[in-house]
Amino acid sequence: MLLTVIEVPINKIIPYENNPRINDEAVDVVADSINEFGFRQPIVVDKKNVVICGHTRLKAAKKLGLQTVPVHVADLPEEKVKALRIADNQSASLAEWDSMLLPLEISELQNMDYDLSHLGFNEDELAELLASVNTDDETDTNVEPTELESVKPEALQIIQDSDRVVLQFSGGKDSTVVLNWARGVCAEYNKPLTALFVETGAEFPDLTSHIMRVCEKLEVELTLLRPKQNILEYYFQKKMWPDSLYRDCLHKFINDPVNHYIRQFENENVICVRGGRSDQKTSLSKSNIYQEVKDGNRIVKLLNPFFGVDKAEYEQALDAVKPLLWKGYELGFLRTACWACPFQKVEQWEALKRHYPLLWEEMRKLSQQLEYKEYKGDSTRKRFIEYWQHAAAPITRD
Repeated sequence: MLLTVIEVPINKIIPYENNPRINDEAVDVVADSINEFGFRQPIVVDKKNVVICGHTRLKAAKKLGLQTVPVHVADLPEEKVKALRIADNQSASLAEWDSMLLPLEISELQNMDYDLSHLGFNEDELAELLASVNTDDETDTNVEPTELESVKPEALQIIQDSDRVVLQFSGGKDSTVVLNWARGVCAEYNKPLTALFVETGAEFPDLTSHIMRVCEKLEVELTLLRPKQNILEYYFQKKMWPDSLYRDCLHKFINDPVNHYIRQFENENVICVRGGRSDQKTSLSKSNIYQEVKDGNRIVKLLNPFFGVDKAEYEQALDAVKPLLWKGYELGFLRTACWACPFQKVEQWEALKRHYPLLWEEMRKLSQQLEYKEYKGDSTRKRFIEYWQHAAAPITRD
């Protein structure tokens, strides 16, 4: 069907007096767009020249001082005119940006020296979007193994006495710092090093590929592990969230697959390295620099080499691996933990809402379906309830 567009004097166009769309804040952006790109979408009116679609464009045209505007006259019955006026605005509200593709498109425009101010985003929004793009400069940056003088001598001795080192790699900040440190120490002592990443089934969509790139960059062997059952399937069947006090999810879906991997080296002295620090210990944590835990009839040897590391020295080591860090941190995420983790802070959930809205919506639904075991004085439960059941509202239709 051919769309007929005519030029009509702007003073002949009549705004609909009961327009339900509030659009004043968008007028300047649309005016800038018309000025930059021209009038590329006509105003749609009824047979009496009353606006059906395009109230914001009409206000923007008046702001620019245009004498005529392109118009399409829709020959529709009254009920369809009213319906189109609402449907046109609502369909725009339902659309969302692809959080992976939009930054790439904007980055390409920046490389073309295009003025990004015409896109309608403010400076903070543009900075956040561009920060999520991996640049060639970052990819080419060489990261040298980190040496930390404040690592306890006994931690170094434990590695030196081992036959093999495996490292639980989550892709997080601490985990990346300790991986970069461990590769240097293992090279010095001529010890084989393997990074272990457990895919539980609730990772961020880009995390596994990020893990692979980091290990490739650092030339560390990587083994991907999986638990016996998908973590979402397990808790969905239980209709319960993980235990907030004992964190059974960590044992069943992270530690158990790692321990199972280590069993194949029953005749070797294997050390499992973790990236934890002493200031992260909880009231239930029994971790120290070195710890032995039972795995059936076997003993798993755990090493937290960064327990007791000088804070300033750690910050320097963290800065050294900055080019390797997950880009989610620059988008407002606090951790690489499962997107469906109920123990996160509000900032993590808000970042999820901005950048992975479909996952945020799934989390909202799970918050209504799964039970949360209650412990007296549980601050994580209180935060969870306040955000998901009191404050949060759907962002898409069920």
